[in-house]
Amino acid sequence: MSSRGRVETVALKDLKLNLFVRQALNQDHALFLGELLENGVNLPPIRITRKREVIDGRHRIEAYELNNRTEIEAEIVDIETESELIAEAYRANIGGSLPPTTQDTEHTIMLLLERGETMKRIGELLGLPAGMARKYINSVKSKISRQKLMKAAAAITDEKLKEVLSGHRRKQKQGVAEVQRGLTKTYKSLGSKNAALIRSLLEKYEDGDVTERQVRDIFAHIERLQKRSARAVSDWKKRFGSMNGKTAKAA
Repeated sequence: MSSRGRVETVALKDLKLNLFVRQALNQDHALFLGELLENGVNLPPIRITRKREVIDGRHRIEAYELNNRTEIEAEIVDIETESELIAEAYRANIGGSLPPTTQDTEHTIMLLLERGETMKRIGELLGLPAGMARKYINSVKSKISRQKLMKAAAAITDEKLKEVLSGHRRKQKQGVAEVQRGLTKTYKSLGSKNAALIRSLLEKYEDGDVTERQVRDIFAHIERLQKRSARAVSDWKKRFGSMNGKTAKAA
């Protein structure tokens, strides 16, 4: 499948994060690694192809970016095909500090199905027993079929027919506007809570109950959390861009 190569120092901006074998990044894990890095702990090199495509190390990359680092140690690995790149990335997570979830496995299988791999080949690539591979693949194919049905229903202009197909009239009310209102409400609530906490902190500082260093530490922690939130949104945008790319190719 692949052969190990030399370790190099590479620029983070040159890395290509175009394939995602996890359904989502674990932001808590990325933040934990970021704190280790901030406190002088050396993280293992990530693994990339000669074309700078990331095989393993998304959380470590996130940790480096949270610490405003511009370079990272990376092991250069030879990969022949895109399917093998996906499989290598998945296998790298097995037995690691954050093993793949069921959702991660199904997501990886969906990527391989999209690339025309057979059930037998997928099992071999991911190192899964035949029975387990069959169970996961059948589950993924069922979900793909439901997604296609939902897209077909969404394309129908007759609202009554859409209601018959979905069987959930109330769910149609959950539009973009309502999602935006929900997000606004959540952020307003969080902002109010943060403001109250900061006011309380400053009052304690004035009363001599906390030190200047402690106040600055709290502000630094808030800034780290805000940066973490921004990074999470950025990651979802990248995933959305990747999905749009697949749709364009399929069309």
